[in-house]
Amino acid sequence: MSHDIASSSPSAPSGVAGFVNVVGCYARTEWRVLARERTAMVFIFILPAVLSAILGPGVSGLDAAPGAMGRATIGFAVMFSYMVVTYSGHAFYRDFWYHTHGRQALIRPPRLAFAMGKVLPACAMSFVQLLLFTGFAAVFLGLPLHGNVLQVALTGAALVASGSALGFLLFALTRSTATLSNLSYLVLVTFSAVGGAIVVTEALPGWSRTLGYATPHHWALRALNESTFGEGRWSVVLQSTAVILTFTAVCATAAILAFDFRDTKHDTT
Repeated sequence: MSHDIASSSPSAPSGVAGFVNVVGCYARTEWRVLARERTAMVFIFILPAVLSAILGPGVSGLDAAPGAMGRATIGFAVMFSYMVVTYSGHAFYRDFWYHTHGRQALIRPPRLAFAMGKVLPACAMSFVQLLLFTGFAAVFLGLPLHGNVLQVALTGAALVASGSALGFLLFALTRSTATLSNLSYLVLVTFSAVGGAIVVTEALPGWSRTLGYATPHHWALRALNESTFGEGRWSVVLQSTAVILTFTAVCATAAILAFDFRDTKHDTT
């Protein structure tokens, strides 16, 4: 499973080239696993598409407003792109599923390179999902685009990075796959609900809106709304992205400090 990683990491060149080599080794292995299992593609791509088609804009509180279907589709895309939390956490647990964690403890690759390689494939899938759903909503569902694609891409990249950092942190703090999965789904639903991904922020109770400010979802949707229904102002997009990246940096720093290759974890409860 991880033979290519084990064989290449100890002899990898130092410096930037060595860092990139380690990231690439782990990323290729994780991508092969995700491609073979296919469940990530179902949850990240198919499920939000199905829910958007079934529920439409009614669930978002927009009803028949212009571009409502497109905005609802973006909300579901944001919600399920955050499955990157689950799949990032599972990427780290995979070493315990396949009993290769002892090998990783012996190799001890650079923590940042190891973490980036583990989460990169799930991040890429979630990022592509956000771009595809936004493009589809703009072309077929009447979603306006008053900003530009670069704003959407920047927001999407920041959002999935925050999810991968949170997934790494949950892995570092938990001791079993079941605990991580339960916490991940709790995050998925709660952040989406109070962050405005399911029901637009304006239609939420006051206390929910207040909690939403603590979620990356609120700021991602603020930036996406500015790029679509708003005036496309870069100041709003960059401010929102900065908040998301701050959340990402806090989670990533805490995860790296808490992570230890020697930790003992379990693939079941």
